[in-house]
Amino acid sequence: MTASVPRCLALRLSLRAPRAKSRGGVSYAVKVVAAGAVVLCVAVLLWPRSVFSHETLTTTVLFDREIVRILDRHCVMCHSADGPSFPLATYEETWLKGRSIRSAVIARHMPPWAAVPGYGEFANDNSLTLRETQFVVSWVEGLGPRNAGRIFLNVQDPGAPRPREIRAEPHVGHWRAGTPDLTREVVAAIDPAEAAVGAGQAPLDEARGKPLDEARGKPLDDARSRPTRVVRSTVDLGLTAPRGLRGLEYMPGNRRVVRAASFTLERTGQWLGSWTPWYGFATLPAGTAFNLPAGSRIVSEIHVDAMAGGGEERGTLGLFLTDARPRTTMAPDLILDGRATAGAPLRVRATAASTADTYAVALRPDIAQGLKSIEVSAKTAQGATQVLLFAKDPPLEWPTPYVFKEPVVLRRGTTIQLTGYFATPADAARGLRVTLSRYVSTAPGRPAD
Repeated sequence: MTASVPRCLALRLSLRAPRAKSRGGVSYAVKVVAAGAVVLCVAVLLWPRSVFSHETLTTTVLFDREIVRILDRHCVMCHSADGPSFPLATYEETWLKGRSIRSAVIARHMPPWAAVPGYGEFANDNSLTLRETQFVVSWVEGLGPRNAGRIFLNVQDPGAPRPREIRAEPHVGHWRAGTPDLTREVVAAIDPAEAAVGAGQAPLDEARGKPLDEARGKPLDDARSRPTRVVRSTVDLGLTAPRGLRGLEYMPGNRRVVRAASFTLERTGQWLGSWTPWYGFATLPAGTAFNLPAGSRIVSEIHVDAMAGGGEERGTLGLFLTDARPRTTMAPDLILDGRATAGAPLRVRATAASTADTYAVALRPDIAQGLKSIEVSAKTAQGATQVLLFAKDPPLEWPTPYVFKEPVVLRRGTTIQLTGYFATPADAARGLRVTLSRYVSTAPGRPAD
């Protein structure tokens, strides 16, 4: 027999017939053996066997237990029915997007958080921990079980009882930091004539009116890659006497189009706080407040989806005020204005000195087109260096501040240094600006560590 003959045809019978040659040169017994082997192979192939509807599960991670908690903490503030990206609230929605979720998590594209772990600790950190990343990857590669080892087959049985649904719930539509003392409406007009222009935006697919992925030649559907633009408005607080501002919170009117918001004091330009979908409020340490003089007005900068067209964004700004004189008032912002030099066309640098014992509360970089990395460090008069922030590939579409979990002490004489790297010299020539929000110790002596 040749190698192409099925293995079952190569079976040998223990009883051998006489080798009487037929007219064609092949014995009758060999013909009988061959025919019997063919029948045996067919019988083996057609014999009824157990059929499995899916492959064997290889993970103990369940949607109803580990995955829904991750979605609650990091995802559904954007990935919801009224959010800027596709919903991931239910098991079915998440299962169908499993491969895309796995790829985005491994590439650190989602959640959108650029700060590298180990360089500063931030209250608004939205990145996945290593354990959470392992949960997501294991769940997707293990066929995405829901609970008790069951997986989604994309088949609905109308006669089956509806199980209790475990789903991720976005915490939106209510105040997260408490009931504010003062609320004001923020009205930002979106000009459709300017909706698709601006530095750092992706080119457009004219036929479909969507941002274009040049590498694939297809429209971009991921909210991370869609272009944004900034619309500004001014809010009159109606204050007739000085007040202290302990914190603020913003509630967008249309979560589908709003990516971020930032608020500054009109008179001085001092940064008061920001809103992002995953961290919608800003609060100061106890006993600390911004000084709001009578007649103060706040300037809002709302980052909206550039493809949203015209109209208005009508949100609500909540302010947490105090009449009591705070122990400490916020000092003017420390501005780091990075510029490129002739010897290093892709790098920008800036330095500033702390002239008093200072507490750093937050860093707010103005993310620029082509920015590849940003580092902010503090070097003491004794030569010790502390990295306050190191971020890689910060997404232009999700501008965020970096709010320290605890105020960082910067001793008098400390030098703050900004270093940024860009993709091209043209990008670096535009510069990079970082705002350091701080307050100065008024107590005698040095601040405690």
